[in-house]
Amino acid sequence: MLLRDGPGDGKVVDGQGETTVWGACLYERTNDREERHGRTLPVYRHRPDCCELYGRGAEDRCE
Repeated sequence: MLLRDGPGDGKVVDGQGETTVWGACLYERTNDREERHGRTLPVYRHRPDCCELYGRGAEDRCE
């Protein structure tokens, strides 16, 4: 998957599902796809309201 926005912007990581956590921040799957390293990857967008770096990662709606 390809992470967009937030602290993980541009990172390619392994995983699947509707959401993923990277660097204590929540990323949600979008319908976008991008070519990277010869593969088509799903794009996951950062949820700024669910990131410990912003002091919001411990809230119930973010876990």
